[in-house]
Amino acid sequence: MTSEAVTSPAIGSTSSTPSTGLWRRIVDPRRWSLGARLGATLVLAALVPMGVVSIAATRTGQRAVEASELEAAEGAATVGAAAIDEYIGGVAARADQLGTSPAVVAFLTDGGTPPSSGEAPDVVATLLADAKGTIVAGPAERIGTSVATEPWFVQAVAGKPAVGEVTTTGNRSFVTVAAPARRPGAAVVGVAALQVGGDDLLFSLNQAPLGPGGQALLVDDDGKVIAARDSRLQGRTLDELGMDAVATGITERDNGSVARSPLRGRGEQVVAWAGTGGAAAAVVTQPRSAFLAPIDRLSNSITIALIVVGVLAVISALLIARRLSRPIGALTRAARAVEDGGAPDADELDRIGRSGDDVGRLARVFSRMAAQVAARERKLKEQVRSLKVEIDQERRRKEVAEVTDSDFFRDLEGRAAEMRRRAKGDE
Repeated sequence: MTSEAVTSPAIGSTSSTPSTGLWRRIVDPRRWSLGARLGATLVLAALVPMGVVSIAATRTGQRAVEASELEAAEGAATVGAAAIDEYIGGVAARADQLGTSPAVVAFLTDGGTPPSSGEAPDVVATLLADAKGTIVAGPAERIGTSVATEPWFVQAVAGKPAVGEVTTTGNRSFVTVAAPARRPGAAVVGVAALQVGGDDLLFSLNQAPLGPGGQALLVDDDGKVIAARDSRLQGRTLDELGMDAVATGITERDNGSVARSPLRGRGEQVVAWAGTGGAAAAVVTQPRSAFLAPIDRLSNSITIALIVVGVLAVISALLIARRLSRPIGALTRAARAVEDGGAPDADELDRIGRSGDDVGRLARVFSRMAAQVAARERKLKEQVRSLKVEIDQERRRKEVAEVTDSDFFRDLEGRAAEMRRRAKGDE
C-alpha cells in the first residue's frame, strides 16, 4: 500500500491563474513583445500630438465661431436699432413739416379753428402746444393740459427736434416726436408733436435678421419691454424675465452682447442689444442651442476626423511594427537554434542581411558568428574525440603496466617459463 503526501499552499502564499498571467502580460509593457512595444510607441507618437493639436484647434475654432456668432447677434441688434431710428427720423420729418405748416403757425399765433393734421395710420395722436406748454389742439381729453415739463417739449420749444421717452398706457406704448412750430427764420410760437404707436416701432424692429427661435424686443430705460414679437413678453421687465445681466449691460453701454442669459420659459439665450436714438434699446435673443450649432458641428467634424485618422494610425503602426519586428523575430529564432545546438536558417538570415540598415548588418554579423561558432564546435568535437582516443590508449597502457608489474603476473610468468623448459627437456 502506498501513501501520497498531500501538500497545501502555505498561508499567505499567492498563486497565479492562467487568466491572471495573461492579464499581466497585457497590462505590463515589460512583458510585451517587441512588435507590440513598437506598435504602441508608434500609435502614441501619432495620436498624442494629433489629439493635443485637435483639442487646441477645436477650442480655437469654438472661440472663433462664438465670437463670430456674437458679432452676428450684435449686428442684428444694430440693424433693428437702425430701422427704428430710420422710422423715428421719418416721423421727425413729418413733425417738422407739421410745425412749419402756415396753418399751424397761424393757429398757434392768432388762434381760431385748429387745422386738420391729416392723421396717418401709424399716428396715435397729434398734439399742438403753445409756447407756454399748454395743449391747444389734439384729443379732447388732452386739450388744456400742460406738457411744459416734458423733456420733448422743453427741447422742441428751444428750437430743436426732440424724441420723447417711450410711454406705456395700458397695453399700448407710444413715442412722442416733437418739432418747433415757427415760420422759417422766425421765433418759435409753439410745438407740434406726433405720437406713434409701439406696434409700428415693433414693425421696424422686426427688420433685424433673426435665426430660428429668435426674438426681437424694444426695451426702455427702466428695462421694461415696450414692444416684442411675442406679446407675452410685452410689459414685463428684463429682471422679471431673468435677464438681469442684460439689463445691467444696457445701462452700462449702448451696444453689447451676452453669450449666456436665461429667458424664462425659453431656456438659455444669446442676447445682443444696440441703443436707438431715443431712450430705448433694440434687443435680439437667440436660443443658445441654435447659437452653438455651428460649434457643435465643428467639434463633431474634428472628432470624427480624429477617430478616422486614429484608426488609420493604429493600422499603419501595427503594419510598420510587424515589418520592423519580423527580422528581429527571425534573429531570435536563429539565436535559439544556435543555443539548442542546431543550425540557423541560412536562407532567412541571408534575406534579412540584404537590407542596408542596422538589422541587416546585425543579421550578417550574426550569420558569420554562427558559422564561426559551428566551425569551432566541430573543431572542438574533433579535438575531444582525439583526446578521448589518447586517453583510452594511455589508460590501457597503465592497466597493462599495472598487471605486468604485479607479483602475481611475475609469478605466472616464472611458472610459464618453467613449464616451457620442462617441455623442452622431455623432448
